[in-house]
Amino acid sequence: MKCWPTKSLDDLILPTEQRDPREKAAEEFSYVDIAGVDNKTKTIVSVKRIVGAKAPSRARKIIRKGDVIVSTVRPNLNAVAFVPSSLDNEIASTGFSVLRPSADITSGYLFAFVRSPFFIKYLVGKTTGANYPAVNDSEVKGVPIPAPPLVEQERIVGLLDEADELRKLRALSDDRIEELVPALFDEMFGDLVENPKGYPIRPLEEVCTRITDGTHQPPKFSENGLPFLFVRNIIDGSIDFDTEKFITEETFTELTRRVRPERGDILYSTVGSYGVAVQVETDRKFAFQRHIGHLKPNRSKVDSGFLTAQLNTPWLKSQADQSARGIAQKTVNLAEIRKFNVLIPPLQLQKEFAKQVSEIRELEAEQAASRSRLDELFQSMLHRAFSGEL
Repeated sequence: MKCWPTKSLDDLILPTEQRDPREKAAEEFSYVDIAGVDNKTKTIVSVKRIVGAKAPSRARKIIRKGDVIVSTVRPNLNAVAFVPSSLDNEIASTGFSVLRPSADITSGYLFAFVRSPFFIKYLVGKTTGANYPAVNDSEVKGVPIPAPPLVEQERIVGLLDEADELRKLRALSDDRIEELVPALFDEMFGDLVENPKGYPIRPLEEVCTRITDGTHQPPKFSENGLPFLFVRNIIDGSIDFDTEKFITEETFTELTRRVRPERGDILYSTVGSYGVAVQVETDRKFAFQRHIGHLKPNRSKVDSGFLTAQLNTPWLKSQADQSARGIAQKTVNLAEIRKFNVLIPPLQLQKEFAKQVSEIRELEAEQAASRSRLDELFQSMLHRAFSGEL
């Protein structure tokens, strides 16, 4: 194990500046707020172009290329990012701590450190506030950091970059796999709007035995038991059973007396991130809120896998968009969902499509396992890098 001197981050970074863009009311600038950083990719994913007159009061901190920004809100989420040259001399929210490397620390080493388990754990330990957990700027800059020579910093960053590149290649491969199902749908059934093969088009309610939704009243929750799901548990395209809400067997029986979710059913988000369909591919018991639609396909008319894929096409999403109501949180009601037009090719063709989709899903599962292993490797390397073991 290598033992490098430990310093405070504040000893290795340069002072930063602030300016009030409202002082130049007509001048346009780029603004990075907290929502603009993706805590998964650790990148700035959205930038607002606004004029000084419309600048929010929190738009104050100057950022320069090579800076590292760290969200001081909910540090457990680790919303950090590297500032690219395209955002040199622009403005970030005061909700960020701006770290500008001095000649004694490389940008890469600094960026690696703020993603490390040690950095996250340290800040979580400093967090205050139940409803708005946060740390202050001085606490971020006071985190202790191993300070090896620059040549050693570059060596460590090189090793981490190699591991990170593998993760990026896996993510790129995953993106391409996600494109396979829409491409297969187009190839087998053609453009849904033009319907070049002349397949029958029917209202959704004609190919389902039931279209309903989850419970309308909050159930009595228990500390453990059967999972109770919300819209957020399905909007990523699969059913996520990682929930903090549970119900007893007795409550489950009461909630699902009319109808219960079964393998082959379809869940459909109806509020907020509406228009996402997910097929139930498990026999486990669960219940869900009313913001999730519950479709039971008529197996003699339509294949569940085919219908799920079709509900996720742009054509069906456009129908949901046209029927969505509300301002703050748009909602698609069950009456409108029942009227959705769906294409109904021969059942055998639907089943052939569903079979190929199943094979693609198996490949996705293998890719996900590989991605998980690469993520674990990278996190392990980050830990070792700042423990003197890399």
